[in-house]
Formats: sequence, C-alpha cells, structure tokens
Amino acid sequence: MSEKEPVGAVVLFKTPDDLVAGIRRAQDRGFTRLDSVSPYPIHKMDEVLGKGPSRLGYVAAIAGLAGTTLAKTAQWWVSAVDYPLNIGGNPLFSYPAFIPVTFELMVLFSSLATVIGMLVVFNRLPQYGSSLLKSKFIRDLTCDKYGLVLDAADPKFSPDTTRAIFDGLETLGFDLLYRERPSPFFSQRILSVPFLVLLAGVALLCSSATRLVFRYGGAVPPFNFMKAQEKLNPQHESNAFPDKTGMRPAVPGTVARGLLPYPYASDAEAAGRDLVNPAPVTTSSLVRGRDRYAIFCQPCHGREADARGTLTAAFPKPPTLHSSKARGWMDGRIYAVLTSGQNAMPSYASQINREDRWLIIHYLRALQRAHNAEERDLK
Repeated sequence: MSEKEPVGAVVLFKTPDDLVAGIRRAQDRGFTRLDSVSPYPIHKMDEVLGKGPSRLGYVAAIAGLAGTTLAKTAQWWVSAVDYPLNIGGNPLFSYPAFIPVTFELMVLFSSLATVIGMLVVFNRLPQYGSSLLKSKFIRDLTCDKYGLVLDAADPKFSPDTTRAIFDGLETLGFDLLYRERPSPFFSQRILSVPFLVLLAGVALLCSSATRLVFRYGGAVPPFNFMKAQEKLNPQHESNAFPDKTGMRPAVPGTVARGLLPYPYASDAEAAGRDLVNPAPVTTSSLVRGRDRYAIFCQPCHGREADARGTLTAAFPKPPTLHSSKARGWMDGRIYAVLTSGQNAMPSYASQINREDRWLIIHYLRALQRAHNAEERDLK
C-alpha cells in the first residue's frame, strides 16, 4: 500500500444534530463502517451508528460467574474436604460465611475482564499510531466540534466522491486520513521487557512509599483508620451523664424486645413446679436437642450423660444425670439449672436460647430412659 493511500476520512460538524444528520446521509448511501468522535459521550450514539448493544456485558458476566465458581470451589475444598474443622457445630460448607470472599472474587474477575476486554479486544487501545490523531481537525474534536469517521475498508468509500455525499449539510470541513509511516525512533511494544521492568519498579516504589508513610508518618487524613471517632466507649468515663459512666443501666420496668422475663432466677423449685416443657417430642426436636447437647453439655457430662466427659481432673467432676434424683426432677427444674446455673455449673442463658434448652431436656430424657429402660421399653 502506498504511503499516501487514504485509510479513511473525517467530516467535521458543529452540533450533535448535524452529526446525526451526517450519519443518516452516509447510511442512506450504503455506508456501514462508520464511527463518531465527540468531546463527551453522546447518549444513544451507538444506536444511531447501528452498532447494537455492546458485547462487553457478556464478558463481564462470564468472568463474574468464573470468579464465583472459583471462590465457592476453593472454599468448599479447603473447609469441607482438605482441612475440615468443626467450629461450634457449624456446617463445614456454609453459604452465608462464604459470601464475602465470593463477592470480592466475582467483582475482581468481572472488573478486570471488563477493562482488559474493553481496551485490548473491542477498542484495541492504545493506538498511538492512529491516523485520526494526525488529522487537522483533532484539536476541534477534543474541544467543541463533532466528527464522523468513515473507514476506507467500506465498499462505498471513495477518496474522490465520498465528500460529495455530504453536500447540503451543515459541515465544517472534510479531511482524508492517511496511513502514518512508523517512526524509526519509537516502537509500540507494551509487553516489551524494559516496559514490564519499569512497570514493576513503579509498583514496588509506590507500594513501599505508601507503607512507609502509613507506618512511620502517622495517620494521613482522611485515612486515620477510624482512630478518632465521636463515640461513647462503655468502659470509659463519659461527661454526658451525671454519674460519669458510659455503661447505662436498663430503664426500670422495661423488657427487651422479643424477650420474656424469667421470674425464677432465685427459685429453682418454683420453676420445677410451674414450668412445663412447651416443645413437642418429635424426631426433629430430638435431633436438634442432641446437636445442642453435644456442643454445650457433652464436654462435662459425657456423651451418655454419665459424667464421663472429656475434662481433665483440674475441673470439678459433675454428677451423673442418671441418678434417681436427676431423673425425678421435673423439666422446669432442669430448665432452671440451664438458665441460672447451679453449684459449679454456670448459666447457659446467653449461649443456648430458650427453645434449645427445652430440646436439650427432651434429649436428656431420652438418654435417661435408654439407661433405665423398663420392661415395656424392651418390647
């Protein structure tokens, strides 16, 4: 190809409406390889050019699904297969616990794929050697004018006759674009070794400088890491109240939302007399009671509630729950022990909710019946 053979043309317009009129004229003449240049994005210009919806969304969706799949698979493999840990009886593979990592990896994959796809695949940027940058209209196109670019690869394009199709429109000029001769002093090599070394050096320098500033330079506003906050610390002195304390007692006579008062804190016998287990005895309730018992009760009382727990001799050994005394207690009496504690056993009211305490009692009754089976239970 000759150096002076044009690779396209640009038509300059004064307003966006004139640009749209020029696009319509070119389309009526059969041109299909069109593009526009403007100092700011023009809404729906892609539809006017007939380009249709962008395929970049599919790239972002595929990359986001790939990131989600990778995050879920990696967390499942580590937590449930390669190194499973039973933490408080929680499931090994928990969707809610894995949501933050999954979300972050989804956003990372989709954002990187979007930027790389937009620059490298669809727009093929950067184009330092673009002929449009050498046009005599480039200064106007970056300030307040609008341009229509016609590709010389279009079958309807002709250097001699293309200009005439815009006669009668409000145009400001017409300029042919020619292929630029490559500079002997500059080679556009983004993936060259010197450039990659320079990029790595800049990244290392910036990260090291940032670390030194934040490590030894103190807090840099607004990045003070929330050290200075207008808040009331519970354990600190407060000038907002006459007693100078930050921890405030509950308002007398109030009850927390969703919490019923427990009036048997100091009268376990009355609890055994008045309270009745409200939970039905079903397979699901016994399974739940067994699960809660294994977490909170089994370390001390043992798997079978026979005082053969896993605690060392440094801890006081609890009594067996299969004695006639324990089997004679009403459900409300055992509920009072779980709620308020007794002797060396602390209260579990803050660790086991009300419903689960009743289910643990159901499971304990099943253990007691299994260890003290009657003749009718063996039939």
